[in-house]
Amino acid sequence: MKKTWKVAVIGCGFFSRVQYFPYIRKEANADIVAVVDPVEESAKKACQDFNVPEYYTNVDDLIEKCDFDIAIDAAIIQEHHNINMKLLKAGKHLISQKTAAPTVEMLTEQIEMAKKMNVKFVCVPIHPMRYDINTAKQWIANGAIGNAYYIKCNMSHGGPEYFQYRNADPTWFFEEGAGALIDMGVHGLQIVTSIFGPAKKVGCMAKVTCPTRMVRSGSYDGKIIKTDKIPDQYIITLDFGDNKMAVVDTGFSIKATKAPLMEIFGDRGTISFTEPYMSNPIPELFVDDPEKGIRGWMQPKKGVKPPKKLTSQCCCLADLVQAIENDTEPVLSAEHARHVLEIMCKIPEAIESGKTLDLETTF
Repeated sequence: MKKTWKVAVIGCGFFSRVQYFPYIRKEANADIVAVVDPVEESAKKACQDFNVPEYYTNVDDLIEKCDFDIAIDAAIIQEHHNINMKLLKAGKHLISQKTAAPTVEMLTEQIEMAKKMNVKFVCVPIHPMRYDINTAKQWIANGAIGNAYYIKCNMSHGGPEYFQYRNADPTWFFEEGAGALIDMGVHGLQIVTSIFGPAKKVGCMAKVTCPTRMVRSGSYDGKIIKTDKIPDQYIITLDFGDNKMAVVDTGFSIKATKAPLMEIFGDRGTISFTEPYMSNPIPELFVDDPEKGIRGWMQPKKGVKPPKKLTSQCCCLADLVQAIENDTEPVLSAEHARHVLEIMCKIPEAIESGKTLDLETTF
């Protein structure tokens, strides 16, 4: 019989309650054995709502007192490095919410610790596992749009205070160490590098568009918060070498849009992403093939070997367990996360200098 993996979740906030707790037992042969949250009432409620036997208010007690194999770090962004290092040093397989560390050097420290302790380390977001992205990559590899040379990615919303029901104060999203770039930009950057591979140069412009905001739902509905410390909207440009480039428009300042989530342009067509990715849509395809006399939007069918469809955001657990059981590298690699992190760390300098900066990491 296959082993039942024992999972502990650090952080009992909105994302864990919606995306992790309901799906852990469905995504892998796994069970939730403990939760951790510094707010004891949040930890207790998670245990009650999701039938979890144990809770702790800090990671040190979890490591000392609980028998578990895998940890999911879904704490606030600023705490990820400290938590991740403790878990990796304890020899636990790990899934880290984004971003796993504030600097490239710190994430490298985590990667090296995972190798030293011979544990598997997964970093989300989950975009490299997406059905629509992997379908598009198959089309590009098969020459459906010829030479793919430009990606335009829109990765913005109206802000965490605007639409997400939260019982916790969302002010921390606008503090140093968090912000729109880390919360949203990471998604767009991971997506475009999933398609074109590692970038070689980065440039950026950014602004504070809304210096104050009002919380629109949840326990802090109506609270006015200052949001002027760091930019809330970014236009990021990436150079991949050869003739490939991308633009990522990302931030907290777009309350609604009808623009496609992403488009990939080639010399013989376009791939357009217009539907929410968790619905596992097939992207729209425009083909311009003069030899065959074809120009127009196509109705593509599933390929001979269609990619795997997603069932939840917790698919990162399935990725990790597969890597453990088969002793393979996970799809959601920490090295890819490190490259995206380097891009984000270079962006403030690119904004300040007005220059395009070289990138050093790869994956």
